Amino acid sequence: MIHLLEIFNNALSNNDYYICLYKNHLYIYKYLEIVTFNNDLIIIRIPNCHLKIRGNNMLIKKMHEHELLIEGDIKEVRYE
Repeated sequence: MIHLLEIFNNALSNNDYYICLYKNHLYIYKYLEIVTFNNDLIIIRIPNCHLKIRGNNMLIKKMHEHELLIEGDIKEVRYE
C-alpha cells in the first residue's frame, strides 16, 4: 500500500505502464480501463492488476488515449 501523504514524488515504471504520484495528483500512462469512478473511489485496470485509488473530491482532470490525470485529496493507492 502506498500513502501519498508520506510520498511527495515517486514514480513506478515498467514496460506495461507508468504511474507517477504527487501530493494531489496521480498520473497513469498505459491504463486499460476505468472500472469504477466516483468522488471517493476510482478503480483503474492496468496490465496484470487493478489500481484502487481512495480519497475525497477526486476527479479526472485529463483523459487521453491510455493516459489519465486524477486530481483530488488522494489518501491511498493500492494494487490488487
